[in-house]
This record gives sequence, structure tokens and C-alpha cells, in this order.
Amino acid sequence: MAIYHCSVKVISRATGRSAVAAAAYRSGERLTDERLGKCHDYTRKSDIEHREIMAPDRTPDWMLDRARLWNAVEAAERRKDAQLAREVEISLPRELDAEGRRALVETYVREQFVSQGMIADVSLHRGHSADGQEQPHAHVMLTMRDLTGEGFGKKNRDWNAAKRLEGWRSAWADHANQALERAGCGERIDHRSLKDQREAARDRGDAEGQEDLGREPLGKVPLSAVAMERKGRPTERGDEQRGVQARNRERRELTQQLRDLSARIAETMRGIGDKAKDMAQGLRDRLGAAWGRQEQDADRGAAERIAEATAQRGERDHHTPEPGSAADRIASRISDKGGSDHDQAERDRERTKDKDRDRGRER
Repeated sequence: MAIYHCSVKVISRATGRSAVAAAAYRSGERLTDERLGKCHDYTRKSDIEHREIMAPDRTPDWMLDRARLWNAVEAAERRKDAQLAREVEISLPRELDAEGRRALVETYVREQFVSQGMIADVSLHRGHSADGQEQPHAHVMLTMRDLTGEGFGKKNRDWNAAKRLEGWRSAWADHANQALERAGCGERIDHRSLKDQREAARDRGDAEGQEDLGREPLGKVPLSAVAMERKGRPTERGDEQRGVQARNRERRELTQQLRDLSARIAETMRGIGDKAKDMAQGLRDRLGAAWGRQEQDADRGAAERIAEATAQRGERDHHTPEPGSAADRIASRISDKGGSDHDQAERDRERTKDKDRDRGRER
């Protein structure tokens, strides 16, 4: 897994260091510090993968010699606490081969440092991390003074600006990610802290990314501890880092299991939802068909009732004279006459009854 590491430090006499000694160790060469008259021999180092000096076009040829370059740097400084060189230490992606790592470092150094007027002494080491795995990395020693003709001028204070440091760190992540993409690797690195990355994921609404970035950060392991670990002697710092790695690994596994379970639940729910939709549609179809038959039956019954009423009215109209016709007027007069005769007979009977009652009273 590609990791991000890009640290920038200053090699200073205030801490008892020498630019010549640092260059000898990083390059795996034998160099003599002329100021101190001391020889530094690191030719037995076996993890040096590549070394070279990269410089601007106007650089004198003699500065491309490592021993002469750093002895000139030492000679240019008078103070006992002088800052001698700046060192950039970067971890290289394990996913890249040796040639890919070399090309990546050269591109980054040329763009960020050499183009600004610095001379860069570059050394690539294979190296190993505390967990015993190979951890290739690069050391880049940079001059701190401007070039003037055949020598060094004043210190360039602009190179000390904080924004420069942040730009170098960000640029390394960009270059490394581009190299990983060209190599067809899905791994990516980020120069920001885990906290800043989590906040950025939260701001853009990336809940999954925010969860992934909740891992514990790996603490730094000193080179002395790394050396002991390589000899098979566990160290406290190494144990701490292994513990963090184990917890992060367990967390990743549990998180992945939870995601797989959530995906299966979601798939099951989708299946249930599809079946429910099919069932609901079937019920709607059956209900629609039932309502359709009821409406048809209602329409049929209404039509039959209308037809029957129409037939009855037709039959009645067939036997009943049309109002206002001659037959209607004759029937009306006959009815009136019959009614008058009946009334007259009724009146005659009443008169007869009255006479009989009168004669009975006379007796």
C-alpha cells in the first residue's frame, strides 16, 4: 500500500552535523570533510539504488562532484551554528519498479528545486520499514545559497517560506499519484493529515471516505529502531506500530464485512420491493377487472329497465286515446252523462225514503 511521507529538515552545525558526512552516508560513498579533516566512509552500504547530482544549467562543472560541492558549502559558512543544507526525505511507492521510482524522483526534483536555482544531491535507498517490508525512499540534499558565477552567493531566504514547504509537500503527492496512475495502480496518497482529510470528506458528503479515514495514524519509528528490527530484535516503537497496523487491519475487515452485509440487505429489500410491486399490480389489475364487470352489469340492468319501461309505456299508449282527439272528447261526454243519470236515480230513492217516513209518523 502506497504511503505518504515527505519531510523537510535542515542540516545544521548547531546540532553537530556536517554536510559532507550527510552526503557520504546518503550516497554510500567515501568523502573527506576538509574543514574538519575527517573521512566519512559509507561504501559498505548495500541499499543504495541510485545516486546523482542534479543542477541548474548555469552550474559550474566542478559542483557536479559530490566531494567538492559539499566542501564548498562548508567553506561558505562561517558561523558555528550555520545552516548547511536542506534535506527532503520522501517515501517512494512500493507499487513502482526501480526505474519508475527513479523517473518519479527526477521529475519532482527538477520541477520543484532545480528549476528554482538549487543544486540537488539525490540518493534513492531501498530501505525497510519497521514491519520488515521493503520501503524504498529518497534523500534529496539541497543547497541554500544562490549561484553566482563560479561559486555561492547569499542565502536565499525565499526558499525558507512556509508556503514553499506546503507547496513541496502537495506537489510530491501530485507527482506520486500521477506516476501510480500511469502504472495502472489504484493506490493514491495525500499530503494532508488524516484529520484534514476526514473533514474534507465530511464537507463533500462522502460518508464512506470519512469512515475509511478514521484509522489510527502510524507513529514514526526512529532509524535506530528500524535497524534493530531488521536484525530481529523487537523494539517498543516497532511493537506500537505493529499494534496500530493490526487494529487498522481489523477495522478495515470489519468495515468491509458491514458494507457487504448492508449491500446484501439492500439487494434483498430491492427483491422484496419488486415482488411487492408485482403483487400490487396484479391486485390492481384484478380489482380493475372486477369493477369493469360490475359497471358492465349495472349498465346492462339499467338498459333492461329502460327497455321494459319503454315497452310498458308503449302498450299503455296503444290502448289509451291520444288526449285531445275526437274519441277522447266523446268518451268524456259519455262519462259525464252516465254520471248524471246515476245521480238522478240516487236523488229519487232518497225522496221515496222521506215519503215513507212521513206516512209512518202520521199513523
